[in-house]
Amino acid sequence: MKRILLTNFHPQQDGGGGHTRYVRTILESDLRKEFEFGVAAPEGSAVWATGRTFGVPTFACDFPGNLKEIPQMIGAVRRFERIYCEWGPDLVHVNGSRDQAIVVLWKRFYGRRLPSVRAHLAVRCIPNNFYNRWSYQRMVDGHIYVGHSARNISWAEGFLRPPRSRVVPVGVDVGFWQPVPKDPAYLGKLGLVPADFVFGSHAGMGWHKPTDLFLRAAALELQRGARPFKILLKGKEHEIQECQRLARRLGLQNVLYVRHEPDPRGYLSVIDVGFILSESIEAISFAARELMAMGKPLISSNYAGLVENVDDGLNGRLVESGDVEGVAEAIGWFLDLDPAALDRLGRHAREKAERVFAVDKQIQGLLRFYRDVFDRAGLAS
Repeated sequence: MKRILLTNFHPQQDGGGGHTRYVRTILESDLRKEFEFGVAAPEGSAVWATGRTFGVPTFACDFPGNLKEIPQMIGAVRRFERIYCEWGPDLVHVNGSRDQAIVVLWKRFYGRRLPSVRAHLAVRCIPNNFYNRWSYQRMVDGHIYVGHSARNISWAEGFLRPPRSRVVPVGVDVGFWQPVPKDPAYLGKLGLVPADFVFGSHAGMGWHKPTDLFLRAAALELQRGARPFKILLKGKEHEIQECQRLARRLGLQNVLYVRHEPDPRGYLSVIDVGFILSESIEAISFAARELMAMGKPLISSNYAGLVENVDDGLNGRLVESGDVEGVAEAIGWFLDLDPAALDRLGRHAREKAERVFAVDKQIQGLLRFYRDVFDRAGLAS
């Protein structure tokens, strides 16, 4: 059985976002029937903890990438050689630019010819310079993009187009993420009643996911006389405090907050309409697809791969990135729907998740990708 080492440089401990979901999807899939997986990530990080949770060989390894961290980078290269000698992977699957940098430097300085692949989980154009041509074209044996739109933007004219690339869209477990009634425990915890109309997101409050845009749009729509509604947001403590200050300035008294929870389905159940309004980086959004699998129609920006999630008017509304007026109009549009129409949009969201986002499609795509890489390397899987 071939061994595949999954790497990730993010040190985050509270959930880890899409990178953690991506690694978790692999580790809980049938890919483990054909391959043995290991994990290398910063000790204590969400990805490191995920590896330990699934009982796979898990190695503590930092992946510094700043030019001011050259001594630390040398140490990381040496640490990676010790991991290689201890576990002996047949393929390294990197999931970010920093872990890619350490792995290609390790291959170069130790003369290792081990195949490596890269998953591009965010939208970033790669400058076409000598180092990147060497790293992405010569030292990495295959590239995975998680959405067609995200790849097309990343391949803008003048930027590097990595060879041996394939689109393998991310999927979600539609058996785990499925429609459920509003959870009475969370209704009580959040001070809600079943009749409350709730807009919400569990994509976090990162700088590229402008929560403030939705709050400004909500304030605008309320000023126009919209019927009452609630807003549910997930974030870290400092993000919540900043959001609370903005809400006070806008005169909003309808915003509720939750922190990270290992199983978010309880608080997501109380949401009537989800939203994700990213303006950069976001390639596809696990959070958006999980909400749709739970039967939640979305208000979504039209950035990159997010357009692959929502069909405007059928299972949600697409708005121009950064358009406060457009988001306000979408909020009003949903509030004006009768219960039957809202329920119909939710069913359409669920149907698209089952048809397009099911995780089995992602796993089959990754299986073919891994097999092709091993075949090109002369190593039958």
